[in-house]
Amino acid sequence: MRSILLASAAMLVASCGETSQTRATAGDDATLANEAAAIAVDGDWLGALERNDADATDALLAEEFQWIDTEGRLRARTEAIDDIAALRNGLLGGSSAQSYHYGHVEVITSERPGERWMRVWTLEPEGWRAFAVIGTALVTGSTPFAASGNVATGDCENPCRSMPFTPTTENEKTIADLFIQLKLDEWQPNPERWAPYVLDDVYYTTATAQLSKAARVEHLTALREAGARSAPGDPVVSMRIFDFGDSAVMLARHDPYRGGQPYLSVRVWVFRDGRWQLANTQQTVIADAPAAAPVAGARPL
Repeated sequence: MRSILLASAAMLVASCGETSQTRATAGDDATLANEAAAIAVDGDWLGALERNDADATDALLAEEFQWIDTEGRLRARTEAIDDIAALRNGLLGGSSAQSYHYGHVEVITSERPGERWMRVWTLEPEGWRAFAVIGTALVTGSTPFAASGNVATGDCENPCRSMPFTPTTENEKTIADLFIQLKLDEWQPNPERWAPYVLDDVYYTTATAQLSKAARVEHLTALREAGARSAPGDPVVSMRIFDFGDSAVMLARHDPYRGGQPYLSVRVWVFRDGRWQLANTQQTVIADAPAAAPVAGARPL
């Protein structure tokens, strides 16, 4: 992996208040051109939003487009265009943009004061299209990965052994099974088995933290050495996986294991080095949803 600055694409994004540094997954010209095309389309889309051009904005949305704002409100394609002013206000004026290339999926992250955003682009037959946008309001508090054994009570059935999801492709099945394995290896700390299935530059973005893979491995290692379990994973309420061959997008809703506000998550996966790996993830609390009850046997927050 190397970092490359694509000047033309950066100029497009900078016109909307962002700078962009891209990360290529391979050095071949086709890969770089493909990534440059995705970033250029992202710049065009931000430009359409800035002009309040609903038709141009809509033309670059995937049919399955999903927008999750910082309050956890979920809007589909038509609803997003109907509320284009809110979409524009949420995305424009960002900074510290980073681009991650995963074959048929491109992820662009950016920051705004008190917020972090992730835009997910997918390569469709007609070209790159915006597939998902998620914004997260940043607050202070404990991270969801910081729980040690003295608060991690109860069993972990969902998502450590099963979850309410029925795959429709072999890739979806492999990714779903891998997600379950990762959650099991987080609950019963196994950093050696967990690490190979998470990209080195992955970040877990939540309202309270942006954690790296290295931070997760360190935490899991410390728990195992202390003979402690981590808090069980948050149960999956619903899940969809969109298979793009060499990459995939997972959209899910979770109830916190120890009770509290449900949240929505966007996870991107990539097939690299002969295996599927978690590549990028961000979640947002649903502000107006009723608080979920703790899982039986869990200690409430």
